[in-house]
Amino acid sequence: MTYPKILTLLLLGEGAAVSIERIVEALWDDDPPATARRQVRNRVASLRRVLKGHGFDPVQTVAQGYRIASGDVQCDCCDFNRLAERARMHAAAERFDAAVQSMDDALAVWSGPALMGLTGKVFEASSHRLEESRFGAIESRAAWQLRLGRSDVIIGELSELVAAKPDRQRLLYLYMSALQSSGRAAEALKAYEIHRLRLSEELGIEPGQALQRLHVSILRDEQPFADSRYPSP
Repeated sequence: MTYPKILTLLLLGEGAAVSIERIVEALWDDDPPATARRQVRNRVASLRRVLKGHGFDPVQTVAQGYRIASGDVQCDCCDFNRLAERARMHAAAERFDAAVQSMDDALAVWSGPALMGLTGKVFEASSHRLEESRFGAIESRAAWQLRLGRSDVIIGELSELVAAKPDRQRLLYLYMSALQSSGRAAEALKAYEIHRLRLSEELGIEPGQALQRLHVSILRDEQPFADSRYPSP
């Protein structure tokens, strides 16, 4: 399992150097052997021999540790980030159709949970970061769909995601907005009340200000959602 971990760590660096200390942490968590640094050097050298045997030599030794130049190999993480950034650029220029298409392409890169099968604190943290990026991409795409007046298209997906990730208030915000835009204000208010009660019972807190404002606007039957922005928590 050592080679996949080292290679994954270097690919996650997206061209930046990964220190030996970081690799040690990824391989042994908080209990490295006394020979950990030497073992890392030996395993990286062995990995390079294996890759060269298949006609590849992307791993570079640099002063800070090791790196794989971002243009030397193709990886899902790099493809996702590139396509997601393209989508955000389209959205910034208010080309929302193109933004949705590019984000569809970015999300199509995903085929399962991030870093499945790789254990340890470093990979758990990286997996969480990647999953956050995926959900952020889904939320952005939904917001752009709303800007295009396609609320009916996203209600089903958002309903499932809100159930799976009840703590993501932006997801609920978008779901409620889509329901409101589709003439289903009563369902939006019910979703808010379920969320409010859960927060009150489990944490003793109220929903965020953005959700509260949306709730009031739905009660007042004001203009449905018309903006892709959502205040940071």
